[in-house]
Amino acid sequence: MTISGIPQLQRTERSLLSRYNHQTLYKRLMDWSFFLLSQSCILFLAADSTTNVEVLSTILGNLSKRSKALLLLRESLFALLGSFVLYPLLSGLLYSLQTPACAATVVGGCGVMFTGMRAILRNTQASLWSKIPSLSQSPKVAPIALPLMIGPSWLCACAPLAMQQLPFSIVCTLLCLSWLMMTITTIVLQTTNKAGSQTIIATQTILGLAVVIVGAQLLVSGLQQTFL
Repeated sequence: MTISGIPQLQRTERSLLSRYNHQTLYKRLMDWSFFLLSQSCILFLAADSTTNVEVLSTILGNLSKRSKALLLLRESLFALLGSFVLYPLLSGLLYSLQTPACAATVVGGCGVMFTGMRAILRNTQASLWSKIPSLSQSPKVAPIALPLMIGPSWLCACAPLAMQQLPFSIVCTLLCLSWLMMTITTIVLQTTNKAGSQTIIATQTILGLAVVIVGAQLLVSGLQQTFL
């Protein structure tokens, strides 16, 4: 090879290296984007607001649409604050107990799946919802954020995630994305439908099925980690 051909070879190598770096960066971005989207969807579907659609509808039945929206928006902010408090507490508890990742995933999957099944089965017993007292006015303090929006089902879905020891920035992104999905869905459902309507019942059934699927997925994943 002549001396004059060396600079051209170096430029070719730099071009190939730059292309490889861009492809690697793009692949990492796509992998992280898919991870964030999938995990935030799991937390959103496992949120207790998706399995308490009919309960929330009954509690808020006497309020106007504006009062419902304002109350749910306020409670969703409390739920966001609660998620940033409960997630580290759950992570610290699992770490202190030295819980295996497979056990946390199996138990979390069972909890989410049973919550979804409860939401589906209770739709067949309409008398249960009539016993729930409705709010006559928008109160300053309402037991909605905890546990009707963020509760046992959400904590069960967080258990496998907490075992991964993700960076704080990733955890914040996941919690905020899932909270945004939950807030929008809850406000739209509760302000556009009346208590006891067929739409509310059908919505809770569909969301309950989705929650059961998410729980079964977590359960199978935990069993695979245990035996494979």
